Amino acid sequence: MKKYVLAAFVFAVAFTFAVGCAPKKKEVEIEGTATVDGTPIDLGIVQFFNDKSEGGGNVQDGRYTAKVPTGELTVRISGYQYTGPMPEVPEPAPGAPPSAPPQRPRKAITPEDMWQKPTMKITVNKGGTYDLEFKSEK
Repeated sequence: MKKYVLAAFVFAVAFTFAVGCAPKKKEVEIEGTATVDGTPIDLGIVQFFNDKSEGGGNVQDGRYTAKVPTGELTVRISGYQYTGPMPEVPEPAPGAPPSAPPQRPRKAITPEDMWQKPTMKITVNKGGTYDLEFKSEK
């Protein structure tokens, strides 16, 4: 019986050590500007990925921040440019249910293929600034 208890203990210690020493996925925080044909993206999403993992973030007023894996990454983006000011919304009538929040008018400035078939690649070895300058095929 003692042999089985000792064997179970040795296995448990070895398993704990092996799991604890497994390589961790390294991620870093990056930031920068995001433009399409020189025009800043006012509102959008950017995603970075490779064979093993992915990360991403939001684009706001031409800038993004994202937590991403290290190594060579493919970048996909979907973005919009504002086309007018925020609309004014009248005060709802007393007792009326609240209306949906207004949205600022915008138009897509990233072609669909920048998301569906991304071609931009960057290499991220450490956190820092990485400016993304996308070129559409006009």
